[in-house]
Amino acid sequence: MRVVVVGAGGRTGRLVVEKLVAAGHRAVATIRSSRHMAGLVTMGAETLMLDLEAATGPQVQEVFRGADAIVFAAGSAAGETSAFDRTGTVKTARAARSAGVARYLTISSIGASTGLRLTGDLDTEEMRDYYRQKRAAGKYLRGTGLDWTIVEPGGLTDGKGTGRVTLSETAIEPDSIDRADVAAVVVALLEAPRSIGRTFQLTAGKTPIAKAVKAVLAG
Repeated sequence: MRVVVVGAGGRTGRLVVEKLVAAGHRAVATIRSSRHMAGLVTMGAETLMLDLEAATGPQVQEVFRGADAIVFAAGSAAGETSAFDRTGTVKTARAARSAGVARYLTISSIGASTGLRLTGDLDTEEMRDYYRQKRAAGKYLRGTGLDWTIVEPGGLTDGKGTGRVTLSETAIEPDSIDRADVAAVVVALLEAPRSIGRTFQLTAGKTPIAKAVKAVLAG
């Protein structure tokens, strides 16, 4: 597949590109800073500059044209408004439809679709708004008619990955997960037609990724 990864300059997006290339796919990495280009090109990805906030709909459509799938791995950075998590999803989903790209997978946050209750240090206005935007993005995507999949991972860490996860369509206990494992699950689900129209909760766990994906898709 030719897969456009939006937000490939981020720590998770870069790993998704790496896993796609390793799996034999043609990865198109979109970045908004040229400092990420050399590493992604060396990795084997076609790399394009795309400032999603500044780009027009037709400009995003042009980037997506000819793709088989879109992976939305972008998100609001520290100091940025969480609204980008919603507006970026809306803009890219619209562009995907206009460009004739049906397959769309997005990386959200654990509990966004299951009503996760924020407690303790997480119960802040910033986090409440973050989850409002994530829920709104998911709701919009579900109504687009695209072949969507939503992955909602726990807190992201920068380990090398364990290759073992907990993957479920129902609420699970929030926990952390290495970005490398998230990327591996994203690629596995992207390749699986049975993941279309479904939302998955994802944390670190004890089940090998291939087995976890097979089990949840069989359910």
